[in-house]
Amino acid sequence: MASYRYKAMTEAGAIVRGTLDASSEAAAIRALRAQGHYPLSATASDAGTLADKLTGLMPGKRAPSLRLLALATQELAELLGAGLELDRALSVLIGLKNLRVLKEPLTAVRGHVRDGAVLADALAQEKAFPKFYVGMVRAGELGGALEPALRRLSGYLTRTQAIRDSIASALVYPAILTVTAGFSIFVILAFVLPEFKPLFAQTGAQLPLPSRMVMAFGDAVRDWWWLGALVAASLWLWLRQALKDNAVRRRIHKLVLRIPILGNLLAAIEIERFNRMLGTLLGNGVELPMALNLAKDVLWNTTLSDAVRDTAASLREGEGFARKLAQFKEFSDGSLDLIQIGEETGKLDDMLIRQADLDEQRIKHTIDRLLAMLVPALTILLGLVIAGLIASMLIAILSVNDLALQ
Repeated sequence: MASYRYKAMTEAGAIVRGTLDASSEAAAIRALRAQGHYPLSATASDAGTLADKLTGLMPGKRAPSLRLLALATQELAELLGAGLELDRALSVLIGLKNLRVLKEPLTAVRGHVRDGAVLADALAQEKAFPKFYVGMVRAGELGGALEPALRRLSGYLTRTQAIRDSIASALVYPAILTVTAGFSIFVILAFVLPEFKPLFAQTGAQLPLPSRMVMAFGDAVRDWWWLGALVAASLWLWLRQALKDNAVRRRIHKLVLRIPILGNLLAAIEIERFNRMLGTLLGNGVELPMALNLAKDVLWNTTLSDAVRDTAASLREGEGFARKLAQFKEFSDGSLDLIQIGEETGKLDDMLIRQADLDEQRIKHTIDRLLAMLVPALTILLGLVIAGLIASMLIAILSVNDLALQ
């Protein structure tokens, strides 16, 4: 048995807090429901890492994580499922301490709802909620199934956060390796190599070309590193500003899709999200042309978004959905086959959701495989760089010794 801190709502709408002993979190929730309470949270008394506690003490605004959005979405679905009105449910969410990062945007959302806006429009006015989040909520509202849509959205956010967590964990060692090796290379170029210059100058001999190139690069790193940092910062600022221009953004996004391996992976992630969104809209009774116009908002890449917009326009002219998508190479043959089957059988929504599930598994497998290849690839690359630096200096030393023996 373990002790669990809980927060629950009574039938009268009051918030109660306390502790109880249970064998698991699920058992604690069942016990609260047996008492006639609606459980809002139940966590072990020793839960919470030191990092989380320290983060909560840090000042300043923080962008809500997908995990926090998933928690808020699940809580909202539970509250609506319990029969609460949207305004009252939002008020309960605002009062939850574990959602304090979302308190300000949720308060603003509640204000928009009280002014007569639907939930999706209210969420769209707050930057804390991504486009695809707003789109999924809109899909539920249009189909009159907001609670199920929120539950599906919470599950999607949870799975996405789990993938991000696995990526972050897998990138810890490569990041440490890259930083350590990069610092070592910098020290060799900026501080170690210059120590050999007086020795080579005394001989009066011309060093081999590889050694001279490395020495010149070391001088540049030592004397002009600040210029390189300034150029990098300027390029980053220019890129952020350039992306605000629609024409430039479209060209950059098109180039991103052409990057080997990475471009295909990003396109697959976009299409998986699009298929899930479109399937949800169609399952809620939204007509296909309107569903396409809504689903395109979840696409970050403007190239794919423009393709979906053109598809929606062509559907009004009677062209088939799968046939139109076949013109865009980002959609795989397997995906198009399932879409065509869905069109023919009248189960397009089910096929899109099924394809999204298949794509999600394929994406996770691809990411795991790429991360598994990253560490040995980095090790070999950085080892070659360091070995090249050492070899260039050995060649220079050997050439000086040869001259001394002659």
